[in-house]
Amino acid sequence: MKKTLAIIVAALLCACSLTGCGGQQNSSQNSTVSTASQAEKASGPTVVSKREQTSTSADQSTGEQTSAVTPAESSAEEQQKKDYRAIDADYNIENGIVVVKQDDHYRAMELFGGGTGEAYLDALNTLRSKLDSSIKMYSMIDPLSCEFYLPSNFSENCASQKDYFDYIAGELNEGIISVDGLSALSQHTAEPIYCRTDHHWMPLGAYYATEAFAKAAGVDFKPLSTYTPVTIDGFVGTMYAFSGDINIKNDPEDFIYYIPGNYDQCKTDFYDTSFGYEYTGSYFKEVGDPQSNAYLTFFGGDEQIVKVRTDVKNGRKLLLVKDSYGNAIPGYLMGSFEEIYIVDMRYFNLNLVDFINQLGMTDVLFSMATFSAFGNNSYNLPDLLTQASGQTIVDHYNDSGEE
Repeated sequence: MKKTLAIIVAALLCACSLTGCGGQQNSSQNSTVSTASQAEKASGPTVVSKREQTSTSADQSTGEQTSAVTPAESSAEEQQKKDYRAIDADYNIENGIVVVKQDDHYRAMELFGGGTGEAYLDALNTLRSKLDSSIKMYSMIDPLSCEFYLPSNFSENCASQKDYFDYIAGELNEGIISVDGLSALSQHTAEPIYCRTDHHWMPLGAYYATEAFAKAAGVDFKPLSTYTPVTIDGFVGTMYAFSGDINIKNDPEDFIYYIPGNYDQCKTDFYDTSFGYEYTGSYFKEVGDPQSNAYLTFFGGDEQIVKVRTDVKNGRKLLLVKDSYGNAIPGYLMGSFEEIYIVDMRYFNLNLVDFINQLGMTDVLFSMATFSAFGNNSYNLPDLLTQASGQTIVDHYNDSGEE
C-alpha cells in the first residue's frame, strides 16, 4: 500500500493546487525531493546555521524539567498530549493525502517534503535591515498536522518540520525573534488543535501558538477561560475534496472558535489589497454553508487588508504578515495590542517597508504555514519589499473621521 515519497508528493501537489489557502503545497522546490533514503528525508536540512543553531526560541517554558513536576501535574499533561508518531495506525493514501484512523476517528494530512526556505529568510533578514531597531520583528512558522499525527508505520515518509524550523531560526539575523509555536503545540496533541477534515489548524491550536508569540512580545495574553466558545458542528473541510476519501466525509468534526471578552469594545475595518477603506464590520463572520466553510469565520477570506482597533492602550501596533493559517491568530491578541493590521503575503499590493514605517508599526509578526514559508508562496515575500516603493500610504478610515 505504501508509495514512494516522490509519488506521494507529486500527487499532493496536484491535490492541493485546488485551493488558494495558506496550507496548500504548491512549491516546485518541494516537488523535487531528493531520492535519498527515507531516513535522510526525515532528518531535515544538514546545513549548519551561521549561529550554530543557537536557540532563539521565545518559549522555553516546555523544557524538559520533569523532575520538578508533581504526579498530579504529570497526569494533567498526559491528558493534553499524546505521541501519535510512536503508535502504528491504519492508513490509506488518496490523491497524495494520507488518511489515518486514530482514536476511532479519521484524519487527513498533507505531507511535507522539504524545501530551502531561502526566500523566507532573505525577505525577513532584508526587512530587518531596512527598519529601525526599535521595531520588533518575529518569525513564527506554523507546522502542518503531519508533524504530530503521522503514525509510526508511516512517519519516515515525511520530513521533520522541527528540523527545518530550527534551521530557519538559526539563520535569522540579529533582531528577529524566532517564536517556537511548534513546541507549544506539541504539549497539546491530545486536544483538538488541528482539523481532521481540513488542511488548517483548529482555533485551539492557533491559541497555543499565539500564546508563545505573546510571551515573546511581552504583552498581556488572556486565558482561554475568558473567551466565549462558539461551536459549528458537522464540519467537513477541504480534505474530503482533496482526498476523495469517503471516510472523511462521513466523520465530521466540531469547529470551535473563541470570541474574546473585550470583543464588543473592538472595531474591525476592512480595506482592499491597496489599502482603500471599504467598511467597518465584524471580525467573526457568519458564513454561508458553515459545515464546509467554517474557517472563513475569521473575517471572511484572504484578499483584503484588515485592521482591528481594540480597547487596549499600550501604544503597541502589530502588523501580522500571514497566509490563511494566520487568520485565526488576531482574535487572541485583541487584549494584547492597541491596533492589529493583517495583510496576506500573497495579495498585498503595497510596499511592506513603507507600510510599516508610515503607519507607525511597533511590532511585525510573520506567521504562515510550513508550505508558505518553504514553498512557492514564499517567493512573494521578497517582492513585498520592493514593489510600489515610495508611495504615500494613508489610512483613509482615520482621515474620514468616522467613529
